[in-house]
Amino acid sequence: MDPQEYADARWHALLRTAVDLGVDEDDAPALVRQVLAAQHRRIRHAEDPDPLVQAALEDAVRGPREPRRPPWRAIGAAVAALAAVLAVVALTRPDEPPVDHLDDDQVPSVFGFGRQSAEDLLQGLGLEVTVEPVRACEVADRAIGTDPARGAAYDRGDPITLYTSIPANITCLTTYQQRSTTWQLVDLANARGPGPAFADRVFVYAGDGPATVLSGDEAADPEAWAETGVLDALREATSRVRLTDDLPLTYAVPALRIVRATEGPGDCGVPEPAVAGTGDAFAALIFSPTRAGCPLRVEVYRDDAHRVAAVALYAASS
Repeated sequence: MDPQEYADARWHALLRTAVDLGVDEDDAPALVRQVLAAQHRRIRHAEDPDPLVQAALEDAVRGPREPRRPPWRAIGAAVAALAAVLAVVALTRPDEPPVDHLDDDQVPSVFGFGRQSAEDLLQGLGLEVTVEPVRACEVADRAIGTDPARGAAYDRGDPITLYTSIPANITCLTTYQQRSTTWQLVDLANARGPGPAFADRVFVYAGDGPATVLSGDEAADPEAWAETGVLDALREATSRVRLTDDLPLTYAVPALRIVRATEGPGDCGVPEPAVAGTGDAFAALIFSPTRAGCPLRVEVYRDDAHRVAAVALYAASS
């Protein structure tokens, strides 16, 4: 395939992948260009370059061993000067900032929230919310961040801007419907929305035991999933945060990546599909904020009417 044609067609999707893997949005274009240049020859000889480019991106970000600072991120004098100023501000905080959660006086994470649920959350904290839609490689009307950012200290009555997504273009997310379905499952898990459309019978697999069979009406009720642990795992995986820098306070959040049901990330391997005989299947991978270890994997199988007919959970590993 012509490398330039590939880059033009998949640019925004590759940026989304880089961000999902933990790269800052400002750094993602440079990394994607670097990977495309390194893979130029292989792209030219590949009928479908996506798998090799996706793998190269993952290798560039995660590396084969312990996570390390990405080599493409330069630290300039301006950043050092800003850190010096913020160090003075940090001294006014009486306690060390929490590492794996956000205190009640810190702006919460809106990862996994829709626009309305994120707005309700922030207003419930007494903040004056302004919603600002921005173009992003994400499903429409999802919360993608705030200003001040998550982790910042706030007082009731403070202003805050909630950024919500407008899809960048039609080629941005080739997995738009699958990503939308996953977010709806996350909404259902967190009681923030009605969930996706369900088939008349839904088979839920968790671990090695037999499937739990729910009717379509039962599947729409989060309480009916309690014994399976699937929604509990989704809720826990999407609510994590991790302190990555204290000057300024910077918290990482999980990342969602959609892959084929027969595909998996690197050394984590690909489990045998839980449901056979369907072509409409995908896997949602939810990576931890540190991107360490294997992600939580939720396979979703849909019927001919695009209703969710089966869900299979594979727990994350450290």
